[in-house]
Amino acid sequence: MKTELECLPCFFRQVSRTLAYAGVNGEQGWEITRKAERIIEGASFDQAPARISTMLHRLIRQSTRVDPYQNVKAAYNRIALDQLPGLRRMMGPGADGPAGLAAAVRAAIAGNIIDFGIYDRIDLAGSLAEAFQLPLPQPAFRQFSDAVAAARNILYLCDNAGEVVFDRVLIESLRQGGRKVTAVVKGVPVINDATMEDARAAGLTESADCVIDNGNDGIGTLLELCSAAFREAYRDADLIISKGQANFETLAPERDGRTFFLFKVKCPVVAGALGKQEGDIVLQGPCR
Repeated sequence: MKTELECLPCFFRQVSRTLAYAGVNGEQGWEITRKAERIIEGASFDQAPARISTMLHRLIRQSTRVDPYQNVKAAYNRIALDQLPGLRRMMGPGADGPAGLAAAVRAAIAGNIIDFGIYDRIDLAGSLAEAFQLPLPQPAFRQFSDAVAAARNILYLCDNAGEVVFDRVLIESLRQGGRKVTAVVKGVPVINDATMEDARAAGLTESADCVIDNGNDGIGTLLELCSAAFREAYRDADLIISKGQANFETLAPERDGRTFFLFKVKCPVVAGALGKQEGDIVLQGPCR
């Protein structure tokens, strides 16, 4: 993934949206926006959009000294928890076998709609219904199912607050057969990405064998910025499940044969790179 001209308006929308969530306008808002313009102007188009977004959100957080998305994260953890019983009914009885795993994958991907780095409004119920109607990519799912069956130590890279409630469904399915699942959240708040506080609020700490943070505020997973503890867990995993577009942007270039990407396509640049339509669900096998 590389930055395209189409990404530039999105960067500015992210800045404007985040300042609004931070309650910042007037002269302070103009000053931060001018600094953001200089970051965008000096950025290389050869890098993933998530790397540029990381710098922009770091600027806003450091300038305002607030977590702009704290309230919306807490709200969507509660909203997702309210949706969870209905989701389990939608999945139907029995969590064993390929059918149960497929339903759990669909549930986890549906939750990826909770992304305030891109959207202003979220139709979570609609996303859940849609995820159970859209075709699950084949033969990628068969590859994924085989990889799960062979794995014993799974690293699960989480994305957004609220979304982690639905990740619980897939993680519980993955843990069948004695597999260990380590869930990973952000070390520092950025956009509405899940942190350890969100993991506890969403019940993720009860579903995974353990939850760790990656030690940084990067959007996606910027391996060179991650903590030594995270890099050790990453190195030791048999299977890596990577949730969200930003993780795809930052980890696809690693071409790690252990990694599967799960997300919803939410922008035209990613859609074009994958030959997909916006709104499609993605389960993509290892990049080699």
